[in-house]
Amino acid sequence: MRERLLTSIKEDRAPHAILISGPEGSGRRALARRAAAFYCLGEDAPERLENNPNYFEIGESTVKVEDIRQLLASAAMQGFNGGRRAFVFLNAQNMSTQIQNTLLKTLEEPHEDTLLILTGNEFGLLPTIRSRCVIERLGAGSLEEAARTLRREGMPQDEALFFSVLADGIIDRARAYAEPSSREFRAAALSLLERAVFLASPFADAAELITVSGAETERGAEAEDGQKIKSGKKRKRGDAALAVSLLTIWMSIFRDVLARQLSAADIKNSDQAALVDRVASRFTTARIQGIIDIIAKAQRNLAGGASVYLTLDGVLADLFIKENKETP
Repeated sequence: MRERLLTSIKEDRAPHAILISGPEGSGRRALARRAAAFYCLGEDAPERLENNPNYFEIGESTVKVEDIRQLLASAAMQGFNGGRRAFVFLNAQNMSTQIQNTLLKTLEEPHEDTLLILTGNEFGLLPTIRSRCVIERLGAGSLEEAARTLRREGMPQDEALFFSVLADGIIDRARAYAEPSSREFRAAALSLLERAVFLASPFADAAELITVSGAETERGAEAEDGQKIKSGKKRKRGDAALAVSLLTIWMSIFRDVLARQLSAADIKNSDQAALVDRVASRFTTARIQGIIDIIAKAQRNLAGGASVYLTLDGVLADLFIKENKETP
């Protein structure tokens, strides 16, 4: 599949817009850069894209509407020295609806000798965006091969299989999930989820889990909540990456819940089967689907620079409203 895409570009049969879809760690970014290198340079040399005036990449960090507008204004102009240009939008599923609509016009009326490449989860994108792209889907890795690799590295067999399933067979992600710090974070996230669903929304504890200490603040600096911080104090802030990780863990559980309600036998979070069954018995299928949508929207908002604490509080307030299947 990957070579077919690259061959089409080498043979000058490239579409004007490509969406490279697949799970995180499946090689989306690497393939996007290889495709851009073939398009701009005519060779498989992505390392040569650095400082190339005809190559643009955005999405590694927070993307704002104005960033996209400036980039698209450049896309409407001729390339440097008449060269072909490639624009790569990383993690496109995190773009807000406003940003996606801003991008849509360029997808509909692309400039000649311009290639637009989006990477990410296609289901986080507007149907109008997906319909205007040639979609290249990268599959998950082999669970068996990933588990064998982890076993060769010394991981117990049951853990190797568990983390391979949790990571969709993507070995680097499986290794990351198996790290002690990741295990500890996941356990805390699951505890918060269980409390939120069955007891009360743990606003303070959830905020604490995604809070990190930054550099010393200057006199008069403000925290995210607008309060003044004394000079010389370590500034605490909500970390967007940690918040996204927390929401990803919750999303995984709710997807397993949905699978249970649809009579699927296997779930990813096999160590949380009891929790999955309890949640499945508490909420309707429609409610679970709504929760998944709310979490996905919150992740996109965080990628767009939204307040970490307010976004997480909003998720807790919106999601974990008690609802029993027997409620009329």
